[in-house]
Amino acid sequence: MVTLNTQQALTSVIIPSAGRGRSVDQQPMLKRCLDSLSCLQPAPLEVLVVIGDEYEGPPVETLSNMAVEVLHRGPGPFDFSQAVNAGVLRSSGEQSLVLNDDTETAETDWLGHLASHLQDPTVAAVGATLLYPDATIQHIGIEFDKGEPIHSFRGQNLADVPPDKSGVPHAVHAVTGACLLIRRSSFLAVGGMSHTFPISYGDVDLCLRLQRCGYRVLLDPTVRLTHHESSSRPKVIQRWEQERFIQRWGPDPHVLVQAHTAHPNPDSTAAPAMHQPGADADTQASLTPSSTQALHLTERYMAQAVQLEQLRLQKKNLARALADREETLREWKNRVSERDAYIAEHDARIAERDQQIAERNTRIAERDARIAERDQQIAERDTRIAERDTRIAELEAKNLHLHEELARPAIIRLARRLFRGPIRRPRRDE
Repeated sequence: MVTLNTQQALTSVIIPSAGRGRSVDQQPMLKRCLDSLSCLQPAPLEVLVVIGDEYEGPPVETLSNMAVEVLHRGPGPFDFSQAVNAGVLRSSGEQSLVLNDDTETAETDWLGHLASHLQDPTVAAVGATLLYPDATIQHIGIEFDKGEPIHSFRGQNLADVPPDKSGVPHAVHAVTGACLLIRRSSFLAVGGMSHTFPISYGDVDLCLRLQRCGYRVLLDPTVRLTHHESSSRPKVIQRWEQERFIQRWGPDPHVLVQAHTAHPNPDSTAAPAMHQPGADADTQASLTPSSTQALHLTERYMAQAVQLEQLRLQKKNLARALADREETLREWKNRVSERDAYIAEHDARIAERDQQIAERNTRIAERDARIAERDQQIAERDTRIAERDTRIAELEAKNLHLHEELARPAIIRLARRLFRGPIRRPRRDE
C-alpha cells in the first residue's frame, strides 16, 4: 500500500491567486499559504501559482523559500475555473490539490491524509473542513436548497455538528474548490472545470459531474484548515451564474446524479456507478437508456469544450510567451548594441588616455634630461667652487705664514731698517 508520505509527495498543488489578500499583520495571504505548504513533510511534488493580469501582489518567487512555479492563465478578468484547468493541465502529479491562496494550517501531513482516500478507485475527489479564523465552520460539505449550493453548518461550532459529519470521512454532494484534492485522470476524464462557471459553482459542478460518471466525493472532517474567505477578492455570486447552475442541474441536483448513475454507460471508462442511499427508485427507473446516452454525450461535449478552451488558452499563452520572448530578444539586442557602443566609447577614451600618458611620459623624459643636464652643470660648478676654495685655503695658509714671519723681532727690525734706511751713529768728536 502506498504510504501517506508517498501520496503527499506525488501531489501537485495548484493555487489560483489575484495577490490582493492581506492578513492582520499586513502580510500577503499568498505568502502565509505558501509558508503553510512549506511545513508539509515531505514536500508536495510541485506548487503552481496561477495568476492573471489582475495580479497585484509582490513577485510570487519572493514570497517563499520553496520552489514555486508561476503560470499565467492568459488575459481577461479573474477566472477561477480557467486558472484551475490551466494549473491541472500543466501539473505532473498523480493527484492535484486545488487550494485557495487565503488558506493555511500548521499541520505537516494533512495533505497525505486527504490523498490516502484516493487509493479507493471509486473516490475521485476529497475535501477538508475549513474554519473561519474564529474557529466557526466555513465548510464541512455542500448541500442544496432549491437547487442552490449552500455550505452545511456554516457559521456553527464543530461541537454542534453530529459526530457522523464531524468525526469520520463520509460521502457528500460536493466540496468547495478552496481545498479540493482530485485524481488528475478523473479531472481530465470529465473535462475539468466548466468554463461556463468562471467564478462560482465550478467546483460544485465538477463534483456533480464526477458523481454522474460513477465516482464518489468524500469529505474528511479530521483534516482542518483555516480559511480567510474572500480575503483575496470580493465574494460576489453573479445572478446569471446561479441561474445557469440551476438551469443545468435543476432543483434537486443530487437526485439527478443518483438517477443517472443507476444506469451507467457501458462504454464509459469511469469507475462503476455507486448506489447512493436514499435515491428515489421511481426517479431512477424513469431514466431510459436513450436519455442516459444523451447525458453521457452532453458530458463528453462539455469535456471536449473545456479541453478545447484549454487548447485555445495554451495557444494564447504560447503566443504571449513568443511575443514576450521576441520582446526580450529585441531588448537584449538593444542592450548589446548599447554595450558595444559603450565599449567603443570606452576604448576611445582609453586610447585618448594612453595618448595623454605617452605625451606626459615624453614631457617627463624631457624634464628628466633637463634635470640631468642641470645636475651636471651644478656638479661642474661645485667642482670649480671646490678648486677655488682650495686656492683660497692655500693663499690663506701663505698669508698666515707671512704674518708669523713678520711677527718675529729680528725680522721687524730688519724691516724697519730697510724702511728707514741706515742708522747713523754719532761720532765721538761730536
